[in-house]
Amino acid sequence: MAQCKQSAPEFIQNTFSPHVAVLCSKDAEVLCQKNNLTFAQLVQPFCRLGTEVHIKDPNNVSHSIHNLRISTCDMSATPPQQATTKKMLNDAVAGSQLQTGDGGRGAGNMISVGNYDLQLHASTPWFEAYRECFLDVITLSDHEYLSHCVGCIFVASSGQSDPIATFTSLTNQQLQQQQQFPNKMPRWFCPGILTYYVLLHDVSDGELPRAEAYYQSMKTTFGSQCCHLLQINSRSLQTVENMKPEASLPDPWSQFLPKAPEVQPVKSHTPRYFITWEGVEYDGLPLQDDASFPSHLSEARLTSTIPDLETSVIESTPDVISDKISTVHSSSLTDLNETNTSNNEMLMDHPLAFHSTETQAQVEQSSISHDGDATAAANGYQDGKSTGSAAGQEKSKLRVHGVCLTTSDMDRLRIFMHEFVVRSLIPWAEKQMRMLNEQLTSRKGIHRSIFSATKKWFGTNKPSGPIQASQNTSVVYTSEAPELQLRRLADLAFLFQMYDYAYHTYHTAKRDFNNDHAWLHFAGALEMASLSIFMLGSQSQRQYPHHYMESAITTYLTTCRNFQYAVRATLVSTEALKCRGMYGEAAMQFLKMTNEVGDSDLSSALFLEQGAHCFINMKTPMVRKYAFHMILAGHRFNKAGQRKHSLRAYSQALQVFKSKYWSLAEDHIHFTIGRQSFNLKQLENASSAFKHLLMAESKQPAAQQGAFLREYLFVYKQLLTQEAGENCSYGRLPELPLPNINSNTTKVLLGKQQPQIPENPRKTPATGVWFDHDESRNVCWQKLEEKLVISANSGSLPNTFRSTLQCFTNNTDNRASPIAFVGEHIVVEVQVEDPLQVTLVLSDVMLLWSFLPSIAGADKPQLISNEVSTGVKNNLADEIIQTTVIKEVVLEGGQTAPIHLTLVPRQPGELRVVGLAYNLGTTSSQSQSSSPLPGDMPSSSSTSSPSILGSQKPSFISSVYVRGKQKLEVQGPRLNASKDDKTNKVYGPDRRLDLTVHEEMPILEVSFCDFPDSLLCGEVHCIEMEVRNTGRSPLHQLKVMSTHPDFFTFGCSEDLPKYPYVYQTRSVDSDISNPIDSCSVRSVPDVIDIPIEGNVLRPGDTRSLPMWLRGNDIGGIHEVDFLFYYEPLNTQAKENDSVRHRVLRHRAVVNTVESLSVRAVVTKPSACVSSSDGQELKSCIISCELENLSQVQVQRPHIQELQVTQVSCASQDWVVNTLSISDQKDVRIGSRHILQLALKGTKCKTDNKLMFSEVFFDMQKINSVQTPCCDFYFRSPASRQISSSSGDASLVPSHRSAPFQPDFSSLNKAREVKLTLIILWKAFVAQENGQLKILVGQHHVCIERVDTVVTAYPLVQSNQDQPPLKFIRDVEPQTEPQPSPEVTTKLVSYSFLHQLDCTHNFNTGLCIVPVTLKLQNHTDTSVDVLVDTSKSSDRFGTASSPSPPQFTPGSPTQPVMSCSFSWVGPTLANLTLAPGANQQLQLKAAFCRPGVYNCNNLAVFVTYADADPSEMILQKHSTPSIITLSA
Repeated sequence: MAQCKQSAPEFIQNTFSPHVAVLCSKDAEVLCQKNNLTFAQLVQPFCRLGTEVHIKDPNNVSHSIHNLRISTCDMSATPPQQATTKKMLNDAVAGSQLQTGDGGRGAGNMISVGNYDLQLHASTPWFEAYRECFLDVITLSDHEYLSHCVGCIFVASSGQSDPIATFTSLTNQQLQQQQQFPNKMPRWFCPGILTYYVLLHDVSDGELPRAEAYYQSMKTTFGSQCCHLLQINSRSLQTVENMKPEASLPDPWSQFLPKAPEVQPVKSHTPRYFITWEGVEYDGLPLQDDASFPSHLSEARLTSTIPDLETSVIESTPDVISDKISTVHSSSLTDLNETNTSNNEMLMDHPLAFHSTETQAQVEQSSISHDGDATAAANGYQDGKSTGSAAGQEKSKLRVHGVCLTTSDMDRLRIFMHEFVVRSLIPWAEKQMRMLNEQLTSRKGIHRSIFSATKKWFGTNKPSGPIQASQNTSVVYTSEAPELQLRRLADLAFLFQMYDYAYHTYHTAKRDFNNDHAWLHFAGALEMASLSIFMLGSQSQRQYPHHYMESAITTYLTTCRNFQYAVRATLVSTEALKCRGMYGEAAMQFLKMTNEVGDSDLSSALFLEQGAHCFINMKTPMVRKYAFHMILAGHRFNKAGQRKHSLRAYSQALQVFKSKYWSLAEDHIHFTIGRQSFNLKQLENASSAFKHLLMAESKQPAAQQGAFLREYLFVYKQLLTQEAGENCSYGRLPELPLPNINSNTTKVLLGKQQPQIPENPRKTPATGVWFDHDESRNVCWQKLEEKLVISANSGSLPNTFRSTLQCFTNNTDNRASPIAFVGEHIVVEVQVEDPLQVTLVLSDVMLLWSFLPSIAGADKPQLISNEVSTGVKNNLADEIIQTTVIKEVVLEGGQTAPIHLTLVPRQPGELRVVGLAYNLGTTSSQSQSSSPLPGDMPSSSSTSSPSILGSQKPSFISSVYVRGKQKLEVQGPRLNASKDDKTNKVYGPDRRLDLTVHEEMPILEVSFCDFPDSLLCGEVHCIEMEVRNTGRSPLHQLKVMSTHPDFFTFGCSEDLPKYPYVYQTRSVDSDISNPIDSCSVRSVPDVIDIPIEGNVLRPGDTRSLPMWLRGNDIGGIHEVDFLFYYEPLNTQAKENDSVRHRVLRHRAVVNTVESLSVRAVVTKPSACVSSSDGQELKSCIISCELENLSQVQVQRPHIQELQVTQVSCASQDWVVNTLSISDQKDVRIGSRHILQLALKGTKCKTDNKLMFSEVFFDMQKINSVQTPCCDFYFRSPASRQISSSSGDASLVPSHRSAPFQPDFSSLNKAREVKLTLIILWKAFVAQENGQLKILVGQHHVCIERVDTVVTAYPLVQSNQDQPPLKFIRDVEPQTEPQPSPEVTTKLVSYSFLHQLDCTHNFNTGLCIVPVTLKLQNHTDTSVDVLVDTSKSSDRFGTASSPSPPQFTPGSPTQPVMSCSFSWVGPTLANLTLAPGANQQLQLKAAFCRPGVYNCNNLAVFVTYADADPSEMILQKHSTPSIITLSA
């Protein structure tokens, strides 16, 4: 807590000390004035005795007196008037501030209460100054004698001719004043006061013998005990003038003299001021001569006129808070231009304001005028009237006290006061006390007898119950009344520290005053009785009766209406209570006086502040009560004109409310601190306070936030103007609080601006990289780049390879600095957020950077920055780094938007982006009305910038704006590698804003002409690709790679179709019906070299080449990524060795629409005895089902019909032919129609060459071997599947545990065909305008095995249910790998040859029919065949044997197919078939009755070389062989 300099007993002792009047002659005053002092002021520092003295009470008991202090007053002085008294109190408070070096920031002033860490002041000197001044100017009353003069010291000069006559004249003057003017100041203790005579002798000018002679005469006349010869002025004025300044003695008189207002000189600079809650001092406010600075800040009601725009920003916002200290209502600029009466009606009075009879106009007048402001001098205001002349300043400089006094003179003064007290004052006090005691003793018996009889007969007059305020208290005592004599005795005992005797006397007087209803006297007796017990301390057996003081204060206030003595009682009572640790009671007394003394804002403010300190010093500190009452005190300080103290009080309260989610209360405190700081010209503090109001957590309405923002801008503009005048940090921009910028979300893009709309709408430029790219695809791009680099470096990846990163974000690896190049753009995206609900206008937005050029030489290059705002440096900075400036950015309330800013370096070096510079402003009325406000600058048209998102908006630039910056400081990722990283918060480097600029590099630009947005599935479209080198150096090694290599091709032959034709056709006169061409099998690489002339692209050169696209086989939206790779031709600069290649990204989004569905299956014929040997191995039937998937849609593009123009077959073993004898032309498929197409496949022998056979269904014959037909075939998954399936391993189950995998390729030949059908088609598409458009395309169907249905589009397999997770792996049995059952059951095919119809007389016996069985080996290995006629193949299947035929009597015999016959002859036959060989076996079948029979009623088992001979594999043959027998 703030402690006073004096303890409570010392304060009470000094407050109630003996008063002695001083009456000097004119000659004596002249001697004293040599020291710039009066006699009363001269002896004031020596009025406290340093030794212990003794005094006896009327009972002859000796008492010790410690540190007795005598108060001297000039008898000729006139008491101050009431107005002067108020000004003295105001000046005393205003002139007392915390010392600059201390400031209450000692180590003992920091206390922690719960979650609060408070910094409290060590002392409150302003309260002590107010208390001392108040006790000096309090009006004396006749109900007590504590401040009445007990004696008078008469002073005459030894230089007079007759000092005795002078003393007599002075004595008569005192007697005349005491007898004729008893109410005139000073008041006298009793008629027989102490008189003391002092002969003042000037040692430097006077004659000592003469003075001693006069002194002896005085002792004879007045008595030796009442006279004293005092020698002063041992140093003459001439000696004083020749003395050095440092030779003068210290000035002990300054602390007792009233402080005159000091005029401080005008300084050329203004220091910064800080407040406690910012951690530094706020005292020591110098003056400032600034004509542009507003001299006053209106805090009352709004005036009806607005002098100018800037002052109205501050004056238009009154200091208003709600019941919960919630918000401060202020009017905007536009509201001020309207009717003012409506605004005044909306304003509320301050809820903390005291409702007094003083009008608001008087408050305004008293607060506006600096001359009438009590704190004008202390607060540092200065105008033309306050500046004194040089002579006046020189005169005030020479006013030094006690210059003619030496150390001996001071010792004489100290001895004089000691002799006065010991030899005169104390004996006089003992005499007076004995006399008063005797008078009271003699009257006590008579008084008591009369009072007892009166009480017996008439009853007591003591009131019962509480004292009523309306009760008559006008009791008049004569000066010699016993009650007053008793009070004199008690006061005299209290003044001379006989507290026990004083208490009993006061207690007796209290009863008498209470009986007489003399409430003023009663309250005074209660007050002093309470203090007497307190001053006794440990000597008293009684507790401190603070209820006495409570009753006294209540009586002063309610009954007597004497506020001055109530205040005095509160001052001494609270000190006593605090000394006893009763802070709660002390706080209540302070707050009680606050409510009662309502006409004095100053005293109320001081009492509220002291009450707050009491709350914080309780045993359980009440922090929030402390803060609340400090706010009330600050408000009352403001009303009293004590702005500096108001600022201090609000700053103290802010420590409690700050960051405790009391947002509205905190806003009120910050707003008031900003206002008071601005009024005190502490602009830095004001801007800091207003800055805290602009937070995202603000709960203020939008109108209030706008007012806060305007206040901040205006104050901050004043601060910048002031600092610019002082040349403080010249050219450096200040930091602004708005908008919010999250530096970690900053993105840096190298080498490309935002994609623009191309001039030619047919051209589509490469998309490159922008800020909205999908960062999850970075891994895919990196893999593409690695493959490109490996291809360019002969199949190896360099050790120094680092993937190219063009967009640096918070999710990328930013440990290395980005590498930019001279002449290429560097685009920085900054996310800005408006946390308020009002619109922010940012104008002239640009990036701040520092650049260190790379200059060869021994001299260290100079760091260049564009922050310094000088014309020469700005021009130089623009030549080095071209910086774009965005004219205007408008942020709506709560909006978050990116701002894209561009830098273009012009020379190599190290570039660092340090921040963002802009003008911060608010919306002006010109955005709503066409007429601008006075003082507004004309708004320049806002240039539409592509870097600002959103539509173009009107310009909001107004005159209320400030130029500032915000730093961009990126924090790297938190490290988590080591133990120290995990335990401590360690962050890695993030160098995305630290760029390295290298020399120029080639720049590749790619554009596509007529790039389609949508394609049909399988559609082939021809476009033109254009490549251009926009850099200043050549490039080569131009390559491209894509995530979908089957999507495009550039062609591989010299004779390419001319753009925009798609396919190459054969000559019209070609009469070959089914041409067969062959070509070598190509392995298409993933990396494609772009064919350009010379393989070098010079600066400025442009090359165009055709490019074919094919739609995906699956309908939907597909994203196709292209990565272009190129290298500079000459790498001369050493710093460019780290960048040996460059890449360009392009993402194409293509929508594919379903067109044609193709399903195909290949079947082989069975072995036929009549055919040539092995013919069934060399042919197959290809069945195709083609379906038009398009539907007819009205007013939307759709396929009317599809025409199959050609079917080509690509295979190393097979060629296709048509089965139709006649020509089939114009094969068309309507919408949702299906076409069945059958082709014949013939096997042929080639020398590992790929044969293309073609079947035409149109007049136009397409060459399948040329680009792009064969290119898309080789790029298709079908071609890759065919080339990778030699010895198809898919038919062989995999065994991870088998170390050796046997080869079953020879067996797999039984099912393989390996051919691909290329279906070329033509689609007739109806467009929206009704016109027909012909599109062409091709589908690929890869057929690998017979009897398997395949499609032109890949089948997506559904995810199978995963088995339950097992923690213990099951032990799988070790089995040898076996070929697929699909292959082993069809290794050998067989067929039957017999008569189809046969007539036989079954009465003669069985019918024997010869049957020839033909067996064909389809494998490339020899097999052993076992024919068993005793077993039917149906017995091994699922079909049951048919029941014998039933004949119904009377009905004709109907033939029924049956297998009930018997084979006769041998039942088993073993034979061996060579690879691809066939063999016949003669069998006989016996039938017993007529009917229809299936001869396929035997079993064929096969075993091969590597198989177990004991295990025979049954061959599947489901084709029936029918024979009909009739009787």
